[in-house]
Amino acid sequence: MADTKTDEPIFLGYDIGGTKIAVCVADASGSIFADARIEGGTQDAYENVFPHMVEVGRETIRRAQLSEDSIAGCGISAPGPLDLKEGRMLKSPNMAWENVPILRDLREAFNKPAALQNDANAGALAEHYFGAGQNQDNMIYLTMSTGIGGGVIANGQLIEGTSGNAAELGHIVLDPSGPACGCGMCGCLEAFCGGQNVATRLRKQMEHAPRDEILNLPMVGGDLNNLNYKSLREAVRAEIPEALDIWDQICFRLAQGVGTHIMTFNPDVVILGTVAYYSGELMMKPLREYLPRFAWKVILDSCELNVTALGKHIGELSGIAVVRYSELG
Repeated sequence: MADTKTDEPIFLGYDIGGTKIAVCVADASGSIFADARIEGGTQDAYENVFPHMVEVGRETIRRAQLSEDSIAGCGISAPGPLDLKEGRMLKSPNMAWENVPILRDLREAFNKPAALQNDANAGALAEHYFGAGQNQDNMIYLTMSTGIGGGVIANGQLIEGTSGNAAELGHIVLDPSGPACGCGMCGCLEAFCGGQNVATRLRKQMEHAPRDEILNLPMVGGDLNNLNYKSLREAVRAEIPEALDIWDQICFRLAQGVGTHIMTFNPDVVILGTVAYYSGELMMKPLREYLPRFAWKVILDSCELNVTALGKHIGELSGIAVVRYSELG
């Protein structure tokens, strides 16, 4: 943790997820003074969890050896859909919360300015301020974990759209005849490359193939529930032909999606999240090789392709980035 001696404004940030809530005290440069984690996330009722969020926030401020008066504002990164005008979290899948006035409640609890953004936009802001998108006024960030989300910064400004739901980059349709996506459409980038959908396709493919080499990897042990991106990467590294073919399809579709975004926004940099972070060149090399099929060379030549520089800390810093953007721009 960083020393709390700083001339920067200090913020309290929350990153809200389905199974955990990250809490962070950091300054406007991204130096983390203290952080915490609330297990269970949004699985319990809001009226039970929110007071605990406030309590943990206050404890985190104390552990940073700061007073509440030293906090300039609070930021919230949360899964959509959101009502940004009213400061409400609506109803996301796998959450017990519905239509909760979290922005109002946080402002009242700490008597501080507060800001709310969806988690993909918050991740884009975090990379913009503290990570691989620093000093880049035109950038795209793709979350890549259970699903695929997106955030776009153009000319230094976050693109939010009319209702705050712009840049749903994981849900551009690559093939309307493709696999079903949890969003209700078919053939989305997320349907081809999102972690949950990749795991589901692997399990369906392997359930009638008990002798398959992928299924019999030590880390899988014949259990379909152990099939996911991690085990697929292991199978690719073991050069199992079936895994190589599946991986190639994933990288091709990812290049199709990323190429479409590059052609649309002409960014300085595209930053890829968790899956690319853990896959490294195993994913980035074929992605770069396929991209010229989907974007002009003149545009690709002016665009960097990077993985997240924040890695596991992007959640903690997302809430901080949200309030920094709101308060400081």
